[in-house]
Amino acid sequence: MDTSDPMLDGPSLETEFEDALLARRISELASGNLFVLISYLLCIALMTVTLINRDNALVLLVWSAITAALLLARLYITRGTEQHSVDRHYLRKHWQIPQLLGVATSTSWAVMIPYFAVQAEGRELAVVAVLVMAVFMGSLLYRAPTAARRFHIIALTTSVVFGGWLVAGPASAGTAAMALLLCVTMLIALKGQDRVFVASVVSELKRQEAADTVALLLNDYEEQSSDWLWTVGPRGNLRGVAARFAAAAGRDVDALEGAPLLQLFMPGDQRDRLARHLVERSAFRDLLVKLRVDGELRYWRLSARPRDDGRLSGVARDVTNNQLIKDRVAFMAHYDNLTGLANRYLFNERLRKMLDHPDSAGCVALFYIDLDDFKAINDMRGHGVGDRLLREVGARLEHEIREDDLVARLGGDEFAVLIETRAGAGMLIERAHRFLSVIREPYELEGQLYRISSSVGVARCSEGDCDADELMRRADLALYSAKAKGRDNLALFEPALDKAARERRTIETDLREAVPRGQLRMHYQPVIDLDTGATTSYEALLRWYHPQRGIVAPGEFLKIAEETGLIMLIGDWVIRQTLSEISTWPGDFRIAINLSPTQVLSPHLVALVAQAIDANGIAPERIEFEITEHVLMAEGDASYNALLRLRELGTKIALDDFGTGYSSLSYLRRFPFDRIKIDRHFVERIEDNTHDQAIVSSVTRLADAMGMQTTAEGIERRGQLDLLRKLGCNEAQGFLICHPLPGEAVYPGDHNDSVAAEHSDDLLAYRKARDTINNHRGGQVA
Repeated sequence: MDTSDPMLDGPSLETEFEDALLARRISELASGNLFVLISYLLCIALMTVTLINRDNALVLLVWSAITAALLLARLYITRGTEQHSVDRHYLRKHWQIPQLLGVATSTSWAVMIPYFAVQAEGRELAVVAVLVMAVFMGSLLYRAPTAARRFHIIALTTSVVFGGWLVAGPASAGTAAMALLLCVTMLIALKGQDRVFVASVVSELKRQEAADTVALLLNDYEEQSSDWLWTVGPRGNLRGVAARFAAAAGRDVDALEGAPLLQLFMPGDQRDRLARHLVERSAFRDLLVKLRVDGELRYWRLSARPRDDGRLSGVARDVTNNQLIKDRVAFMAHYDNLTGLANRYLFNERLRKMLDHPDSAGCVALFYIDLDDFKAINDMRGHGVGDRLLREVGARLEHEIREDDLVARLGGDEFAVLIETRAGAGMLIERAHRFLSVIREPYELEGQLYRISSSVGVARCSEGDCDADELMRRADLALYSAKAKGRDNLALFEPALDKAARERRTIETDLREAVPRGQLRMHYQPVIDLDTGATTSYEALLRWYHPQRGIVAPGEFLKIAEETGLIMLIGDWVIRQTLSEISTWPGDFRIAINLSPTQVLSPHLVALVAQAIDANGIAPERIEFEITEHVLMAEGDASYNALLRLRELGTKIALDDFGTGYSSLSYLRRFPFDRIKIDRHFVERIEDNTHDQAIVSSVTRLADAMGMQTTAEGIERRGQLDLLRKLGCNEAQGFLICHPLPGEAVYPGDHNDSVAAEHSDDLLAYRKARDTINNHRGGQVA
């Protein structure tokens, strides 16, 4: 019979696990078996006493002695084995002895059970059956090796079946069946029991491994960690100071032993909390405290738990680097990295707190400050100079406020000043003038002087009638109004600004639907030749047919369209619509279309124009695009290239509002314009103002020398018309000649007689103006 334990022979178990499992089995075998062995000895004694009166006394005594000796031997050997449970070789060598003794004991019982059954009579047979059953079931309680217990069950089952046959013959079949069923049940239970045993060993090994890991980490923590253990007595004095703790604190061990822990740390809320915990002997975690070590500021995090002996033990960790990083992140989250002023986030938080307080809400005043043309300084002098100027502006503003006030840099060249005052509007304006003044003072950087100006918008909540967002909106409106006045100006918020802003928003909202709803229309103003009176071209002028406002001129909405980006949609529509309408008109006149700076910078402009020309079959040389100097001032190279590409299509380019900008002559030299349009400001007083006459005369001669045509705008009187012709101007347009008319009025066609009739007065004036020119080309005005 193989007495080895199959649970030790599996190929999947490694040697380390086998040793642990074997040690655990031996430990189980040695512990708790004394009671079971005493029970077995008692069964032997009862069996002997029950059957001793028979002639088998000698047999019983010999069997009793042998079986008892085997049991006692097992007890002795397992006890001895337990003492050597750490010796692998000893355990493996002596493991089979307890198994062999168990097999011998089971064999002794199995051999004698049929004999006991035959010898017993009446009540003795019942006693024998009970004792046999006790021995049989004891295999589940007895912590013998698994193989020995399996043998014990099978052997005793076989013996019981055989004994029953000897006593009752075939009538014992039912008893035999029950015994076999019990045998199978116990074998299954034994297998499950052993499986649970192995699982418990595995679990124990894992727990031991975790414990070993923790112990290893703790040892490593003690030796290498940047943390230090500390202990204080009931009064908060240090006890058992470790050398590493003393070194971290920059003190001697003897100096710290018995000293109050609190004296190490700087005063503050966290130190006060630590003092409370020490007094209350309560646990705490991650309490941040500050201290100085050799004059350097350090940050420690403390954690501790109370002990049963009245002391408090904990750990200290130096988190200076992490805390400095956190402080830096917190600073960056609330302060501007360039100027050190509060940033937009901190500004918003402070403003909301001030307005949430009912006592101060009506006293909050906000100044929005924006530097004038600061972009030019960055572009010409570089961002380094610009950054230094911003820092200096921030420092000057901070110097002008009280300690409780706030200066913030909101971004770019925008600043905000937040103050709390009960002063009236006059004092606020005086304060704003002071801000303008200090910013206006020259700045000396690297030996050079720089001068900048600013615009200031001022707003306040009257009796707390607004929240933070509303106050910022009011200040922004005031700043917008200040900028509209020109450089170095201020404006105080007033309801009229709010009304204008709401009106603007209404126009913007309606304008977004103007193109989809077909509310935009093109009007055309004729341009005539001053020598012949013939119509040479028409200027396309946009009109908005608003359902409530009536006909809206472009001056009321084009600026809004430019600022909101709607100019691209509207501008594309104007080009397509104009070329589509005039393609049906007779004649070879020019058509002038205005382009905004945003349109010129669009990468799709040239393609759009080419498509519109091709779709309507119009000669490109009939199309003249009018631009202002602002087009070339903004992103000059990009605008210049776009205009050249339009010229390559065959279209003409005219410079509108000539003379109102800064560098008109340089633009004429740089770009070959086809036409110069003299601004209406020079035409308005040309009859009485010799300077305007001289300017117009110079422009016409300059244009003629450069091969360009000239067109005068804003003609409203016949004297202006005649004088412009004498000064050499080629063409003219204005209300004297004709008001802008819808296309149907200019060329009615077959179905637009009503439109032509509606504008009959304008058409009549237009014809009279042409006749006047034709009849008085000699200079006499009728």
